[in-house]
Amino acid sequence: MEPVLPVYPHNSRKSGNGMSKHHILIVDDEEDIRLTLEATLQAEGYKTSLAASGEDALNEIRENRPNLVLLDVMMPDLDGYEVCRRIKADNETRNIAVVFASAMKKTQHKIEGLDMGADDYITKPFNMPELLAKLRALFRIQESQWRLEKLLDFAHTINIIELSAITSTISSKLKGFITADRFSIFIKDDDTGSLKALVHNHEGVVLDEMTGESPYSRIMTKAMETGKRVMVSNFTGSEYDTGAGRVKYEDGFALCVPLTAGSETFGVLNLNGNNRGFFTQPDFTTIELTAEIISAALNIALRVKQLKTLAVTDGLTKLYNHKHFHEVIQMEFERAARYKQPLSLLMIDIDHFKNVNDSYGHLVGDDILSKLSTLFMGHIRKTDIASRYGGEEFAILLPQTSGDKALVLAKRIREDVERTLFDTEIGNLKLTVSIGVCDSMQSGLETAIDLINNADDALYQAKDAGRNQIKISATEPGTA
Repeated sequence: MEPVLPVYPHNSRKSGNGMSKHHILIVDDEEDIRLTLEATLQAEGYKTSLAASGEDALNEIRENRPNLVLLDVMMPDLDGYEVCRRIKADNETRNIAVVFASAMKKTQHKIEGLDMGADDYITKPFNMPELLAKLRALFRIQESQWRLEKLLDFAHTINIIELSAITSTISSKLKGFITADRFSIFIKDDDTGSLKALVHNHEGVVLDEMTGESPYSRIMTKAMETGKRVMVSNFTGSEYDTGAGRVKYEDGFALCVPLTAGSETFGVLNLNGNNRGFFTQPDFTTIELTAEIISAALNIALRVKQLKTLAVTDGLTKLYNHKHFHEVIQMEFERAARYKQPLSLLMIDIDHFKNVNDSYGHLVGDDILSKLSTLFMGHIRKTDIASRYGGEEFAILLPQTSGDKALVLAKRIREDVERTLFDTEIGNLKLTVSIGVCDSMQSGLETAIDLINNADDALYQAKDAGRNQIKISATEPGTA
């Protein structure tokens, strides 16, 4: 048996239990037809009202806004076509469904009625099972229109490119039209392969990073692998249960919908808890469309974020690029001067790197640059800025770091490089680096360019002194 659906059309008033009783206006100039239809429709649970003329019908529509008008075509004052035209011409009533009821059976008459904006056409004498089936279908359409309005509003609001704004929209609007108690969205981390919570409404709960072996992640893994929704009504009795307990849910419903962009699945939408006791096909349709809207918005936002990252990142080493380094050092230098804090810079150059490229080829050289960058990142803090300055030269900016502390870091880096065997396709290679150090607190530094020039001069001092050395600048800009 088909379940009763919750329907919230544009002009219905919901009862206390969230259900709507559909209001049908019966318009016919023959009393026996009006009364017969009234008895039949009321027996089916519909609310009805009656009108014997077109003018009466328009007055009733203006006053009470029925969900549907069952409209006779041939009437003495205004015919049904004119009544329909006026209903559809008014922005406040145009979404009311209209079904023509007429003894005229010619195809041209039906075409004329449908062209007026009617939703359906049924001929007299009525086939009551057919009429009732058409009414049920039309009310399902109205429910779909209500859901679509909510989805369109959601899609319009989420049509932004900032990830934080998208998650805020999801948090505030999703629960308003999704049939579930709780939701969460997890996104795949390309670096680790795990799933990380992006947004959820699990109040007071911390959703940990999910991997293939983590609690509750099996259902997400299944959805990710198949690219299809996964739904269970008894989670603890399903293959996806890990025995970790589900104390925050009042029932066993769990629905996981993949978030996809093209052929790639990059995340999941989880819906948990459904106190109504079932999901209907319209529920599934709404959920699938919602997932598509979220997928599109997140895909754009994540790609924009990725593009922003690419714009400031060196493609080979994954460190910041030369352009971004100059933007950051300018800001950091001004901040250090404003708060009278130290700012240090390491300029690092690979010794005899040209020989590596000439002897073993640029692919080996690129491999060395990549591995060396990883080594650098292992020595610095999150607040430090490492960049590929150009070719085989690197720059590491150290906010709130004095020259003596920068020198300690430089020594650790130089020693680590010297003792490391770099595994390449032609075997293990040994390297050394030369490092120049400069501290913004030394006298004579007035600009970020002064800091760069002094660190660069110190670097060339280290190379001139025989390489695999560190020199720290302590002179006026450009005279080291």
